[in-house]
Amino acid sequence: MDWLLENWTAVVAAALTVATIITRLTPTPRDDAALATVRGLLGRLSVLEHRDTGRVAKLPGAKPAPGERHPDD
Repeated sequence: MDWLLENWTAVVAAALTVATIITRLTPTPRDDAALATVRGLLGRLSVLEHRDTGRVAKLPGAKPAPGERHPDD
C-alpha cells in the first residue's frame, strides 16, 4: 500500500496510457468519449500549462509576472 501511495502518479499515467491504446484499437465512439472526459478532467486538475489556452494555474501567494496585475489588487 505504501508503494501505491508513493507512486500514484505513475500508476495513473500507466492506466491512462493503457486506456488510450485500448480506445484507439476499438472502433466504438462511446469509449472514445469516456476517455476524452477523463483526459479533460485530468487536464483541468493539472497545474501545467494547457496547450490550447496557454493559461497556467496560479498558486496562492505567488507573485504576478512582470507587467501583470494581481487579481486582488
